[in-house]
Amino acid sequence: MNGAGRKPRTALVLGGGGMFGAYEAGVWQALEEVFQPDLIAGASIGSLNGWAIAGGCPAGEWAKYWLDLPPGVLPSLRLPRRPLDGIFDRAAFERVIQGVHSRFSPRIPFTVAITDLLRLRPFAVDAPDVEWVHLAASCALFGLFPQYRIAGRLVTDGGLLASVPLWAAAARGATRIVAVNILPGGGPWWLRGAKRLLHAVAPPLPALSAGAEVVWIEHATALGPARDAVVWSRQSAARLMELGRADALAAVPAVRRLVQTF
Repeated sequence: MNGAGRKPRTALVLGGGGMFGAYEAGVWQALEEVFQPDLIAGASIGSLNGWAIAGGCPAGEWAKYWLDLPPGVLPSLRLPRRPLDGIFDRAAFERVIQGVHSRFSPRIPFTVAITDLLRLRPFAVDAPDVEWVHLAASCALFGLFPQYRIAGRLVTDGGLLASVPLWAAAARGATRIVAVNILPGGGPWWLRGAKRLLHAVAPPLPALSAGAEVVWIEHATALGPARDAVVWSRQSAARLMELGRADALAAVPAVRRLVQTF
């Protein structure tokens, strides 16, 4: 127990990385029986995985979803009319998001990270106020997917400034965090460079509180070529889930120590 006699709040925080998100489905297969978070926070594809987990979707069922995506729901390339439209078809993209959103309803607190594009400031929306458009906005990597306006703000991918939104969980009282990073090392060189430029002009992200503990789950090397992050295949999803399961199983002892009651 902490000094106030209350158990520290635990959180599962899921980062972004496109189709590499299948890795997170594999992580949850290994963690489902050993870690029951008080809160789930997600950015980009992590928000979709987090929405399903918070909604009580069994790990095996969610893994099957990743393996059996029907071709009709996969976004297709198109020539954008405007820069904010993105190169992937908006209708197909939104069908995916709406389908996931309507399928589940969070049973535990859930928060989705989004980025204010013009101000370069992150913000988060908590369930039950999370609509499908919030999940879509969090996944809307600039240039690839359509950008959205929410409450008058032009918004973009929730992982733009921080792939893994630890700040969102900490701001909601989490002091023990299991964080899943699907872009080890910050991702490919061009993404690391873009983020350095953004951080040079953006306000600093909120810091974790003193005493906060984090267990990281990530692969030792890049999960695959950049193409695999934007193009789905059953073979790739199965490979990524197996990597996620293996890395999470290796982290189970640390996760158990993190959540045990003192």
